[in-house]
Amino acid sequence: MDGSILTDNLSKLVDDRVDEGMFRVDRSVYIDESIFEQEISNIFEKCWIFLCHESQVANHGDYFWTEIGRQPVFVHRQEDGSLKCFINACSHRAAILTPFRQGNAKTLTCRFHGWTYKCSGNCVGIKNEEDGTDRSRFDLREIPSLASYQGFIFGSLSVDVPALDDWLGAAKIWIDLMAVQSTEGLEVVPGSSTYKTDGNWKLQAENSVDGYHVSTVHRVFAHTIAARESKGEYTGIGKTESGRISGGVPTASYDLGNGHMAIWAQHTTPEARPIWEARERLKNELPPKQVEWILTKGRNLYIFPNVMLMDNPSTQIRVMKPVSANQVDISVYCVAPKGESTKARAGRLRKFEDFYLTAGMATSDDLAALEDTHEGSMARGAKWSEFNRGLKSITHGADADARELGFEPQACTDNWNHEVLYHGFYRHWLRMMKGEFQG
Repeated sequence: MDGSILTDNLSKLVDDRVDEGMFRVDRSVYIDESIFEQEISNIFEKCWIFLCHESQVANHGDYFWTEIGRQPVFVHRQEDGSLKCFINACSHRAAILTPFRQGNAKTLTCRFHGWTYKCSGNCVGIKNEEDGTDRSRFDLREIPSLASYQGFIFGSLSVDVPALDDWLGAAKIWIDLMAVQSTEGLEVVPGSSTYKTDGNWKLQAENSVDGYHVSTVHRVFAHTIAARESKGEYTGIGKTESGRISGGVPTASYDLGNGHMAIWAQHTTPEARPIWEARERLKNELPPKQVEWILTKGRNLYIFPNVMLMDNPSTQIRVMKPVSANQVDISVYCVAPKGESTKARAGRLRKFEDFYLTAGMATSDDLAALEDTHEGSMARGAKWSEFNRGLKSITHGADADARELGFEPQACTDNWNHEVLYHGFYRHWLRMMKGEFQG
């Protein structure tokens, strides 16, 4: 399918007739490589992309190598404490400059021909340099846009992106709920896990805020936790909150605008959460509604298009790197409030291992379900995925909880089983694919 034909037919892929009781998406959006190529150029290489957390580049010379779309980039902490982000390619013959995915180097030397660059991106050394060479011609290329919010760093290959605050919009309040848990901010705990899954990146995005699957896909996790804790070996912070999996607790879902989505579920044992130890301090420092959300509501936030922030039994940054229509790489990091006790940090890590790592009891089940879904999307004889659950329960704008906390969603419902939040995701996806989104 060539580009012009694809553009002409994009609107046909999203059947948006909510007034008639229908919102559905053509499953070719998950499997068509020409659609994927347009996603790379119109979405991933044009809008804000999450790069890393500031704690991962805390000191002068710290760098973090990642990608924007298909283009390798690295964030580098400068001598004055500021941040820059460069295209990760030697100006000579394009070799990657960072020796590792994450490290420290106040000077980067190309392993191919030995050209050298300072943190600032200035070319300071050319092996066997010829007389009269203008080194400034070979300074590294900075990306056009770089900004951070509450320590979360975003970059874009486009100069025409909206201000990051405007892009995040209502999602900022959800980020705040994580960032304010310590007066010192957050830190990414050393270590990470990266894995590949055979499926489309949008299925991962959907799943990150899909409460409907929890009681089915994660029932083994819930039963295992219940059996383990029935022996009395796990108490207090050693326990793992699983009430949301069994169901019957208050929940809600939100379309936050610009493709961002979020859900929450009430925790039945909030005292098992690592942040519970800080409850008295939080009550003294923060508004009551914010404290309530931090302590008692497990939250999943998806920020369009490539990152999820989750604060449930443990806390996670999950980053997507789309490889093709049929494959996506996922990297997961445990993020935590700075200054928490050794006991809280140990509990956070054990819960992170239980649920969020592929060797745990939940992520592996998610992957199996998503790979099945992707394979089923190949069945063109049944080409539509419907997102109609909750159509009769839509609140346009804020519900009571959102108003009290201070954010204004596009729409919401009072049940995380509902699928209304995906309408905003696919409307925004369509606008960006058609080149209509101006910020």
